[in-house]
Amino acid sequence: MNFYWIIIFSAVLTGLAQQPLGLGWIAWFSLIPLIICIQNICTFKDHLKIGFIWGFFYNLTILYWIVQNLGTNLIVGIISMFSAVTFFSLNTVIVMIIYFILKLKLKQLAYLLIPFIWVSVEYIRSLGPLANPWISLANTQIDFLTLIQNVEFTGIYGITFWIVFINLLGSEWYLN
Repeated sequence: MNFYWIIIFSAVLTGLAQQPLGLGWIAWFSLIPLIICIQNICTFKDHLKIGFIWGFFYNLTILYWIVQNLGTNLIVGIISMFSAVTFFSLNTVIVMIIYFILKLKLKQLAYLLIPFIWVSVEYIRSLGPLANPWISLANTQIDFLTLIQNVEFTGIYGITFWIVFINLLGSEWYLN
């Protein structure tokens, strides 16, 4: 039960890295608590809960401005914001579902696929009429011009991959 606070902390930290506060460097370690938690839980239900909680608070930290920026009344703005936050939280839930399925099949090696799963879900989310680039992890790095120029070769998904991969390495370092 205590790990929910750690998940919320991880989500808010990652969300703060998206804000124009010059805190993009936080993204390079803010996923470590999430990765550690999902490696240590067993049930499908827990994976769903963690995916939704992390996604909800991450997206809430990023999309809070919708309430004030729609040009409508406050109630409609709040409903719109919570609808968007809930909808985009499903991305993290999908990551957790895929990870859980792979964990059943591959056991401990499944965690090595987390960067690939995350990037795949981000890419799929970029397709179709509901595509949205606002919540991509790569957006956290816009202040680091030398790094972000790699987008020319890898796209935003290469930046997202490295962020998740470095967090994965950080979780391994912490656990060992």
